[in-house]
Amino acid sequence: MASSTSAAMTQWHRIETLVQAWLDERQQLIVLLCTLQGLKGLSEPPRPLHKQVQQFCQVLMDYISAGYFEVYRELVNEARHFHRENPALTRQILKRLDSSTDEALAFNADFENSTQCAALRNQLPDRISRLMEILEERFALEDQLILSIHQQEPPRQQATH
Repeated sequence: MASSTSAAMTQWHRIETLVQAWLDERQQLIVLLCTLQGLKGLSEPPRPLHKQVQQFCQVLMDYISAGYFEVYRELVNEARHFHRENPALTRQILKRLDSSTDEALAFNADFENSTQCAALRNQLPDRISRLMEILEERFALEDQLILSIHQQEPPRQQATH
């Protein structure tokens, strides 16, 4: 029993570390997004706009990819392993995340290239505002997913009598 509890604790801590690193990346994404939002009124940003947009697009794609290919998968596995499953809620959240992923991918496709970014510069403020709204909803859904599965305390050893 002790070894299974130890393995459970190890798994929980590994997922906790993964989730925390991912949330740190989210914070970086928010800072970059706010920086871009703040450039609306500037005729010439302090650093070339396309460089800032490219950096944002890179972090956005890294964040989205880590969510889909690592974090969500690990959370679903944790739910199964620790019997915290709510399949209907999990499916509903993951489905709703798909639309925000599509929006993020479209933004990246339109603005990752410096030539395209320059051509679409006038659309950038509106697209950033729209993306901010979408990401705000996404972050709330992701938080709901995390809280519904990855509880704040690691699993404890059950007392045996």
